[in-house]
Amino acid sequence: MKKFKDIAIIIFALSLSILLLSCGEKTTEPKETKVATPTFSPRTGTYEGTQYVTIKCATKGAAILYTTDGSAPGAASPVYSEPIMIDSDTTIIAQAFKAGLIDSDISSVSYIINMPTVATPVFNPAGGVVDSPQSVLISCATAGAVIRYTTNGISPTSSSTLYEGAIQINPNTMLKARAFKEDWNDSDIATANFLFPTEMVLVPGGTFTMGRTQGSGESNELPTHSVTLSSFSIGKYQVTQSEYQAVMGSNPALDYGVGSNYPVYFINWYGAITYCNLRSIIEGLTPVYSISDSTNPDDWGIVPYWYDATWDAAVCNWNANGYRLPTEAEWEYAARGATNSPDYLYSGSDIVDDVAWYCDNSDGIAHPVGGKSANGLGIYDMSGNVYELCWDRYVWDYYESSPSNNPSGPENGSYRVLRGGSWVNYGDRCRVAYRGYFAPSNKDNYVGFRVCRTAN
Repeated sequence: MKKFKDIAIIIFALSLSILLLSCGEKTTEPKETKVATPTFSPRTGTYEGTQYVTIKCATKGAAILYTTDGSAPGAASPVYSEPIMIDSDTTIIAQAFKAGLIDSDISSVSYIINMPTVATPVFNPAGGVVDSPQSVLISCATAGAVIRYTTNGISPTSSSTLYEGAIQINPNTMLKARAFKEDWNDSDIATANFLFPTEMVLVPGGTFTMGRTQGSGESNELPTHSVTLSSFSIGKYQVTQSEYQAVMGSNPALDYGVGSNYPVYFINWYGAITYCNLRSIIEGLTPVYSISDSTNPDDWGIVPYWYDATWDAAVCNWNANGYRLPTEAEWEYAARGATNSPDYLYSGSDIVDDVAWYCDNSDGIAHPVGGKSANGLGIYDMSGNVYELCWDRYVWDYYESSPSNNPSGPENGSYRVLRGGSWVNYGDRCRVAYRGYFAPSNKDNYVGFRVCRTAN
């Protein structure tokens, strides 16, 4: 009996030991093998104003790499260390890494940021035709905004001159301003053109003999023929570099005579008609030229320097009162002083040195306008200095069929007429009868233009 009692005691003791051992065991959790996927705050959405984005990863000690350019994070990507400032529409892509673990899944978040925009600056006076320096005030309706400006046609940036009070602006200046405020979108650029009045000479209507009336020349100057023209006004001078920059925002002239009173060059026919329309709009006149049914050059796009069929098909409204290029007939009539008597070989003289800058006296550059003698109407440089672009298409034998009343050139032709000769030419090309031609897309250091207006 005692034997069975001892066996029971032993079994109880063993059971108790097993129970005690079981109660003392620790549970081992599964080992982490992959880094947790990064999470973002705030979440994807549309927000007003600047946001600061935090990225977290549940895996302790993991490094988070991210991008904002749409690419997957890689070894060269920035390491997340502090909230990321977002002030424009942005997508952030992130991935977490830790040695010994599998890289996390890639996660992303997208934000649409609606930033307030600073009000566009306002000028007082607003620009236009002026004959003296102007004291100009610039204001912005957005409280706390700062205004920066330029006077050379370049778009203002946050490092441009700070507006601190009234500024003095000379005629033939393009003034631009933009306003800035932290955490706001920059304002639109405001532009004001302050233009010196274009000096125009009225050319009375009349009849003259067009073509080579004396001396030798090319067969395209013949036959001489009678032409009757209505009255018009033409520029007293070739368009200057300061005039061009004040309208177009840049001065293309380089190396061959540079200065505010030098004729502009390195422009093409497309650029010349753009200038005419822009200046007309600035002065409140009716633009002459239309391209694709628009008279606003902002709709035309960038001035092309290659052949462009759309630009080449520009239409001229002869009844509009804005600026335009003269027709070939108008140019020759004005160059002759609106008369064949005296029948000068050059514009205002039979002696080329009296009225023209040409290869024998130019020293290889253009010269300030008005430096030689004027013709009988008081117009300068219609012989020499820079060639002048005309409206007309060029055809060699056009004179054989040209209309006698206000001719405006042939319907077809790949080139446009050039007149007057230039500082690179011999004197024979400075004759009033000489006919040159130029592709409308081409530009060169000896080609400029003069403006014209239909008389009211």
